[in-house]
Amino acid sequence: MDIEELIETLKLHSDPWKRAEAALQLGDRGDDRVLEVLIDKMQNDDHDFVRRDCAEALGLLEMKDAVEPLINCMLTDPFRYARNEAAESLGKLDDKKAIPALLKTMKTDDWDFTRASAALALAEIDAHEVIGEILTSIVEEKESYIRKDMIKAVHKFRDVESLPVLFELISNDEDWEVRKQIALTLGWLASPKTIEVLVSVLQRDPHLFVKQEAENSLQIIARDFKFQWTTAEAMLEAKEKFT
Repeated sequence: MDIEELIETLKLHSDPWKRAEAALQLGDRGDDRVLEVLIDKMQNDDHDFVRRDCAEALGLLEMKDAVEPLINCMLTDPFRYARNEAAESLGKLDDKKAIPALLKTMKTDDWDFTRASAALALAEIDAHEVIGEILTSIVEEKESYIRKDMIKAVHKFRDVESLPVLFELISNDEDWEVRKQIALTLGWLASPKTIEVLVSVLQRDPHLFVKQEAENSLQIIARDFKFQWTTAEAMLEAKEKFT
């Protein structure tokens, strides 16, 4: 179908799945003519999945005029998948106007995946000024898989401000996947203390995959500093070089 036919389908087709499919196809086309209808249907369609797919399509378009409507969708839509897609799309649009709303969503949305998507969107927008609030949310988050995704957001910042929290979590978080994600992140945040922590994890963590990630991060740091890798213990002895 051409664009006009897809717009007509999204506006008028009685089958909501056809409308949702048309929305995604319109997003892929990247044509200015589809912005208005996608916003309208995201705001007003009576079917949850149509609104969700319109929110996703607006992220594919990457048009700044969609920022405010997406913020409204993320904050108010009753369907959690629509809110989640709106958060993801705001990350793609990379507009700092969305930061306050993304922070609110990260802290208060009742669906854990939307909270994680908001944190990742903040990283996509490169909102360094809120990294402390993301770290606080990680510490307070009860769902381990959401902590892991929020740590992925922290990874994107590569900011040494995160190190104290990451050191604490890699030593004490009960979930091995969270610890593994932190070990990966530490490979991009070299410091003498980072070396100490990674060597300790390699020696003491009970999970093999976490140990392997810690060793891999040590090797990445060694490579970046042109340090000849031999053993973790050798790096520990030379830790002051990694500043």
